[in-house]
Amino acid sequence: MTSARTFPRSFDSLPAIFDFTADLFARERIDPQLLPVIDLAIEELFTNMVKYGKGSKADVQIEMTGIEGGVEVTLIDHDVEPFDVTKSPDVDIGLPIEERTPGGLGLHLIRKLLDSIEYDYSRESRRSRITFRKTSAERPGAATAGTRGSNARD
Repeated sequence: MTSARTFPRSFDSLPAIFDFTADLFARERIDPQLLPVIDLAIEELFTNMVKYGKGSKADVQIEMTGIEGGVEVTLIDHDVEPFDVTKSPDVDIGLPIEERTPGGLGLHLIRKLLDSIEYDYSRESRRSRITFRKTSAERPGAATAGTRGSNARD
């Protein structure tokens, strides 16, 4: 069963988001070992929406569904410009710190931890939709091969 809630576009929403995920995990009996990865991924994506979607005042909707062996999560952001998280470049973690370009490490990390991540953007409605999955059946690092992105729909 899918559970959905909307959260104000504010860093202050994070505790309520974590309560939402914990409640769904308990209610749907999802493997609690997956919860830290889910919370990290949601926190990274949500905070990016808050930081970079400054033109929007719309709440962010989060939908979560228990699936076989794990969970599927969708974050929906309204009245925003496109930013395809599946196309942001990987960070070269082998470079010395002083040679690295700041930014992108959070997205790099969650793509390595998730099974899959997909992006969809509707130009007509200016709606961004990010959906990801995490199961205990697959090992971390699978999302790199399973990512899919789309710049425009509708």
